[in-house]
Amino acid sequence: MADIYVIYGRENEDRASQIVDLLARRWTVWWDKLVKERFVDEIQEELPVAKCVLVLWSATSRTKDTVTDEVRLAQDHKVPIVSASLDGSPPAYGFGGYATTDLSAWDGQEDDPALSRLFDRLTARNPPTQRAKRPAAIANGLLPLPTVFLSVSSFETQLIPHEAVKALSVARAPAVLVSAWDLVKRRDPNSLIDELIKYKENGGFLLLDSGNYEASRLSAKRWTTSDFHEAMRTVSFDWAFCFDKTNPRNEATRSAEELATKIIAVVNRDQTFTDSPVLPIIHAPRLKSGGYKAEIIPTVARLVAEAIHPPMIGIPERELGDGLSQRVATMQAVRHELDRLPVYQPIHLLGTGNPWTVGIMAAAGADSFDGLEWCRTVVDHETDRLNHFQHFDLFTDQTRFADLAIASQALDDAGVGFAGKVAFHNIDYFMRFNVRLQEMAREDRLESFVTSRLGKAATEMLLRLNPEVFKT
Repeated sequence: MADIYVIYGRENEDRASQIVDLLARRWTVWWDKLVKERFVDEIQEELPVAKCVLVLWSATSRTKDTVTDEVRLAQDHKVPIVSASLDGSPPAYGFGGYATTDLSAWDGQEDDPALSRLFDRLTARNPPTQRAKRPAAIANGLLPLPTVFLSVSSFETQLIPHEAVKALSVARAPAVLVSAWDLVKRRDPNSLIDELIKYKENGGFLLLDSGNYEASRLSAKRWTTSDFHEAMRTVSFDWAFCFDKTNPRNEATRSAEELATKIIAVVNRDQTFTDSPVLPIIHAPRLKSGGYKAEIIPTVARLVAEAIHPPMIGIPERELGDGLSQRVATMQAVRHELDRLPVYQPIHLLGTGNPWTVGIMAAAGADSFDGLEWCRTVVDHETDRLNHFQHFDLFTDQTRFADLAIASQALDDAGVGFAGKVAFHNIDYFMRFNVRLQEMAREDRLESFVTSRLGKAATEMLLRLNPEVFKT
């Protein structure tokens, strides 16, 4: 008995195959490519017992007797029918009473909004029976998962923003997060804007942050939604996080539904200022006794995902719990809750740039990360540990053998300052780290990736605290 039985026309086999492959990640699927001997016998055996039928209409399939015969057979056996159109054509005559999802603009990507709507309808009929798997890439294939965004900010870093972006652009770092804080007119952002334009022209993926991180650290009361919306107009970006300024102490008594409704409203408001996707950020309410009400995050994440199907949901790592073990447990709970959705929902952890933490949280279910560590510290390539920025001289031998040519060249270039040399050393590390992280994710070996990098004592501690994640 299949969860979903797919009906289609032979001329649409390639398109149907793509859909079947995606459906098979969450449900058991039967279509006529599974026929072993006689079509008629096996169709009459499989279709009546299927939990749901998906009909893929097109200009050709709607005229085929074989297609309409199968749909009538489903009707005769009272099998629930979900209808979709591959090219905008209506269902065949006599079947127009079924709501039909238009997939004519679908580009083949799993995170396409139209496909998400179709999967929502299938889920309403037949909840997924298999756990969702992290896709290899999202954003039309531009953003491999998992990935680390190298962040840029004027707050407590060793590089001013435009110099940081210039270094990242020269190195062709694939993903960068820049703060709206540094893009408003009163901060004279022209040099930064010029470098961001070059970065985008080089094919980089740009994620815009709301600026509230800097505003909160500097206790800046002047930072408003108008500032954020001004910044959104200054430069082209791929995605932007919403303006996430909240009053969390007053939200501890709010329900998950109330918090989700508020977040959705903020995203919808900010979306009117740009054609690029705006991503929600979920903040856990603060507790009067200290810490955060982390247990509410999983439900809020699911409610937000169900309502607006965002390409990514942001969650501050620090709000997942007081320590690493609790944060892993909360992230697991988030992923478990999101497994109820018909498609995979990526999660971004804000403020996570420590390589150890990135690997651990990726194994727990997070998908992307951002951090300023690359321009605040020096990474030891051999141990993955972060060191004081001024300790770079201890690691120059690693830089001489860097994979990134510009890193080794900068080492002997008198025109590159100390901070620039450190930056290229770190960029070389994080670009290689990203590639390896993605390779291990594709091989489903993230646990091994983490434990191989930690010392024996730390690995044994992780095994004791989170045995369901770290099995090896």
